[in-house]
Amino acid sequence: MSVRKLLFLMILCFWCSAAAALEVRTVRLGEHPDKLRLVLELSESVEFDAFILHSPERLIIDLPEFQWRAGDIPAASGILEVRHARYQPGTSRIVFELATPRELKAAFKLPPLDNGHARLVIDLAAGALPVDVPPAKAFLPLNIPSLKKTARLLPVPKPAPPAGASSSEAPGLAAQVKPLIVIDAGHGGQDPGATSPQQYREKHIVLALAKEVKAALEASGRYRVKLTRDDDRYIKLRDRVSLSRDWGADMFISIHADSIQKSDVRGASVYTLSNKASDAQTARLAEKENRADIIAGVDLSHEDKEVANILIDLAMRDTMNQSRFFANQLVTSMRRHEVRILPNTHRYAGFAVLKAPDVPSVLIEAGFLSNRREAELLSQKTYRRQLARAIAGGVDAYFDHVGTP
Repeated sequence: MSVRKLLFLMILCFWCSAAAALEVRTVRLGEHPDKLRLVLELSESVEFDAFILHSPERLIIDLPEFQWRAGDIPAASGILEVRHARYQPGTSRIVFELATPRELKAAFKLPPLDNGHARLVIDLAAGALPVDVPPAKAFLPLNIPSLKKTARLLPVPKPAPPAGASSSEAPGLAAQVKPLIVIDAGHGGQDPGATSPQQYREKHIVLALAKEVKAALEASGRYRVKLTRDDDRYIKLRDRVSLSRDWGADMFISIHADSIQKSDVRGASVYTLSNKASDAQTARLAEKENRADIIAGVDLSHEDKEVANILIDLAMRDTMNQSRFFANQLVTSMRRHEVRILPNTHRYAGFAVLKAPDVPSVLIEAGFLSNRREAELLSQKTYRRQLARAIAGGVDAYFDHVGTP
């Protein structure tokens, strides 16, 4: 069945199901030390789309068309206003006006309560406004949940489990393929990256750290791990992304070490793709004549431009949300492992290695080589192992929440 036919059937099914009159029964808000939690009780479990818009700050939740039975929403710090309306045929939208910038920390469904109500949970963490966030009009208007689901129904085929795998390796993973984590050590070969005052080179430090992360992940028995490079060689940025997609990666982690003019600045940070960079990448992908295998093994080369654009945009939005959730888990794990981090640790940028449209991706700046003390730490195996354990802890937290592929 072609993607176009599948898309049409999904839209038709979605419009038919809208007649079932989904109800939003209650909405609860709660402030916690590390997050603002919203819980929506629904008359039934449905697919949804949740994302943040900036300038002004808003949380958007798109659902199948519903009837509002929740009444007025109790006042809560952090929420200025709540409104809802039919957005387009088959879709209704709830808009929460936020008092301050927030990051989407998690969005998930819980099993129904005894009264049969399904629950949708949204967690928002405090966050700084990215400097490169586009105005709201830059976001594409199409946010139909069933279309988003369509884009995720066609996974890249995974290789068979390793020979000799047994249930003793990791509980519950013997009968399925372990997630593949691709670790990318930045720079290499003729590209040394940053250099510290002690003449430590970034390409050597990040390769050593990448190997420590690989060892920490493999020691858990939960993952398969590949390195984009395991020696001092140069790999083009686009080839690093291509390798991870060719291997069928479930997660991509690029590791770097920063350098700036201010030698007193130190601390790790985590980057995910900015919305602005994503929109530009989507446009470039959509302009290609041959769009085969752009997202999750789907050949879009025979689809018209509108269908291809929709599927690419939805896949990338879903991937960006997963990447942001993973980044937040990394930050939490770094704090727990006492890794020094920058303020507003989760940041946004248009790094080329973050632009795989269907692989959750982050770029970790492990620290500043321009800071003599931090450069010394990064050169030490003991500290690299501490940082590797923190990164592995973030990976564990991510897959504990989303499950395995």
